Amino acid sequence: MTVETTTTTTNKTEKLMAAHIENRDSQTGLEMAWHGLTKVVPQVTLDNAFTFEIERTPFAECPEWSFFKCSDDNKMAGVPVAETYSTMTNSRFWETIQNSTGGRGAVVESAGTLFNRSRRFATVKLSTDNNEFKVGDRTFKNRLSFLDSIDGSTNFYGINSSVCVVCANTFNMALRDKSAEFKFKVRHSKNFMPKIENMEKAIESFIGTTAHFKAAMENAEAHAINETAAKQLFTGWIGSSSTRSENTAERLTHLFNFGAGNSGRTLLDVFSAVTDFYSHESSGGSEFAGFRQKQALSSEFGSGARKKTELFQGIFQPNGEVDTSGIRSLIAAGKLLLAN
Repeated sequence: MTVETTTTTTNKTEKLMAAHIENRDSQTGLEMAWHGLTKVVPQVTLDNAFTFEIERTPFAECPEWSFFKCSDDNKMAGVPVAETYSTMTNSRFWETIQNSTGGRGAVVESAGTLFNRSRRFATVKLSTDNNEFKVGDRTFKNRLSFLDSIDGSTNFYGINSSVCVVCANTFNMALRDKSAEFKFKVRHSKNFMPKIENMEKAIESFIGTTAHFKAAMENAEAHAINETAAKQLFTGWIGSSSTRSENTAERLTHLFNFGAGNSGRTLLDVFSAVTDFYSHESSGGSEFAGFRQKQALSSEFGSGARKKTELFQGIFQPNGEVDTSGIRSLIAAGKLLLAN
């Protein structure tokens, strides 16, 4: 009995650490998430997703610094911040999401806090024709996600992302502006709130990308490509013949053939191989400390997200049509690199 209890506790601790849902954190959702720690409810609301409020509290001995005290346990959320730092209460965070998505049949599917209440998040399904669709055996769910920090550990992000349910690959759909790393990103400076209030315009842009993304996935599934051409494309896209680049191209080719949901036949298998790798593997090995945190941040907000967008922009046109000229260029470059 003792062994069983210990094992259960250990497994729960591992899930908590992997999901970054620590003892003071919680995730409320409409269905159970992969970590098994979701507080499942019929409707996600401010009251059940954020069960505490925060209050900025100065340090008497250090007037240039303060911290955010939680109303339920009087403990600190995250770490101390400078007086120049700006953020919002949990209720204002919720109000911002409601204001920016209201009138679109939006449903908050998941919300909560991470990293010992230093960060908060919400995922929203908008009422659009393309918020969920199927291509072949793959189901894609398009969602609008918000990530923010209470203590300055990250910027405020609003990102329209697509999740392939088969393999849990994600792609941030920054399709219209090829120079944009993120579609909506605000620093916690003194002008923080005025910038947040302009977010509705950015969300209109988010909605416009979903139809193009659906078209791209359908066109990719109809575009045949074999293993040799796929490896050449990967190599040309990476653009280097170093040992590390060669190993990455080999891994991508393997995922093209055998990754979850892939069969090594179409351009969609090419795209899925890259999103798989940069969603789950690009930050090193799971045996290294902090891998899951580093990989998650890279996949959604960092270099992994950029690499996935770079490939998309190399093989698709902004309207979702396959860029055959771009693909031929990548394959030709890959041939030269492999020949040398």
